[in-house]
Amino acid sequence: MKIAIIGAGAMGSLFGGILAGSADVCLYDVNEAHISEINKNGLLMSRGEEKRYVKVRATTNPEEIGTVDAAIFFTKYTFMDSALKDALACIKEHTVVLTLQNGLGCMDILKKEIPENQIYYGLTAYTSDMKGPGHIELTTKENVGTYFWAADDQVSEEARELEKVMQKAGFNIQITKDVNEKIWRKLMVNCSENTLCAILRLRVGQLVNTQESFEILKRIINEISDVALAKGIMISREEGLKYVMEVSQAVEHHLPSMALDVMKKRKTEIMCLNEAVIEEAKKYGIETPALEITAQMIRAIEKNYEGQAF
Repeated sequence: MKIAIIGAGAMGSLFGGILAGSADVCLYDVNEAHISEINKNGLLMSRGEEKRYVKVRATTNPEEIGTVDAAIFFTKYTFMDSALKDALACIKEHTVVLTLQNGLGCMDILKKEIPENQIYYGLTAYTSDMKGPGHIELTTKENVGTYFWAADDQVSEEARELEKVMQKAGFNIQITKDVNEKIWRKLMVNCSENTLCAILRLRVGQLVNTQESFEILKRIINEISDVALAKGIMISREEGLKYVMEVSQAVEHHLPSMALDVMKKRKTEIMCLNEAVIEEAKKYGIETPALEITAQMIRAIEKNYEGQAF
């Protein structure tokens, strides 16, 4: 099976590196240093003291990808429009187009160019950090879940084949109709941990083990639960907090991508996380003060990258 990974950052490289042993994989990204290093020496995948190099094809030129059976999107939301435009070079009528990206809204962007019967959406609980060009660090302690579903509720044979290939590669993956609940559970993780780690400059374990930041995290989770319940997605406040803590224990040393964006003075994904949930909340008249203040703080940080006092 031919698979293109669109966006070969920490997560895209993780999936591409693992899949390379079971499929014909091509990593696509605009980061020339990263792609060059992968083509020169292979992709270095590490976890603690364990290190291994994976040979996998990589390119910065979408025309070099070739037609693929599946295109898996891992670009940041802020680059989704341009990434989709580039990916059209390898997407044909039979191609399964899968987004496993954070937050809400990426599927809507895909629908601008891709027929709905080719689109699949989902999530993964894996975490990974970029350590440098050609090098990623896996920060998940165990083989966590990855899930997806069809945008039109009709699962094709091609999608079933992708599931089989990913299972063969070692992923704990499932095509499941209850993916929306899982997406909202992950929103609870991302909207709390990503923003608070970025604002407070903490790793996940530090965040949840500090009483003051833990209290803010709980407020965010409660607000997201209220919105989810209003949408008919049955995740109670207690269940949401339990899930976030389970994930946190599995990735306690992880530094979320938004924290890295702030450190490197890049635009964050706040619009598809906290701000997207705030917009959903407005539809139901639900107040979201914790989500709003964290979103405003991230926006304030972004607007003052060049004028920070320290």
